[in-house]
Amino acid sequence: QPKGKAGTKGKKQIFEENRETLRFYLRIILGASAVYAVVNLVIFYPAASAWTWLAFVFSSVVYGTSYRSMNSMAKPSFAEDGSLADGGIDLNMEQGMAE
Repeated sequence: QPKGKAGTKGKKQIFEENRETLRFYLRIILGASAVYAVVNLVIFYPAASAWTWLAFVFSSVVYGTSYRSMNSMAKPSFAEDGSLADGGIDLNMEQGMAE
């Protein structure tokens, strides 16, 4: 580990990394939901009960709420001339609370 002050990120770098992080989590959410749906609601459809559907709906709500929360934290703001004024909270910061 290098000594001294830790390097800082610029607004544009934070903006781009947040966009990539949100894409990554969206892929994870969609992949997990698709696997659950295929396994429990397609392959084992005859055994699927109301609890299976309830678990799917509940997990979808949790995933959606989590994603929206991260998306709102990472929301950038732009100046009147269209330039990036703030890249949002850095979702990739070490020891951060965003993830």
